[in-house]
Amino acid sequence: MKVFVGCSSRDEIAEEYLQLASFVGKLLQNNELVIGGTCVGMMGRVAKEVNKTQLTQIVLADYVIEGAQKTEHFYVCETSFERMKQIWDQSDLFLFLPGGTGTLGEIITFLEENRAKKQKKKIIVFNYEHYYDDVFAFIEKAKQNCFSNEEILEGITFITSLKDLEEIL
Repeated sequence: MKVFVGCSSRDEIAEEYLQLASFVGKLLQNNELVIGGTCVGMMGRVAKEVNKTQLTQIVLADYVIEGAQKTEHFYVCETSFERMKQIWDQSDLFLFLPGGTGTLGEIITFLEENRAKKQKKKIIVFNYEHYYDDVFAFIEKAKQNCFSNEEILEGITFITSLKDLEEIL
């Protein structure tokens, strides 16, 4: 199974998030991994735990790091739209860990893509330490105000514990 992991690619974050990413990478060792950037920050910690032959990187051209080690499956996209489509097409399951606006954009994009498609892909949002409470609240508010309906939640699972994550993976 090809698992996309969306998370922070910044090194300047708290060590607990980096450790979480390492733990998740170990859980994913028997899967193919898709990441949407270079091997830094949480993204790098997840990728470090997976065999490089099972790693696909889909990177926006502006973020290609000179001299960085590239994997066998390394794709450079000129636009974020192209990058999102490439990630969608190459992934069977989407797992989101804490991240910034890029990660939030991925969650919303793939949630909407899932809603629009007949064949759903599984989306797992690890709401670690309630990190994504506001995202869940936004979706619920959109449903309450009839901007979305129940089908927006088809295929998405919010989990809150490492135990739940281990069981799903």
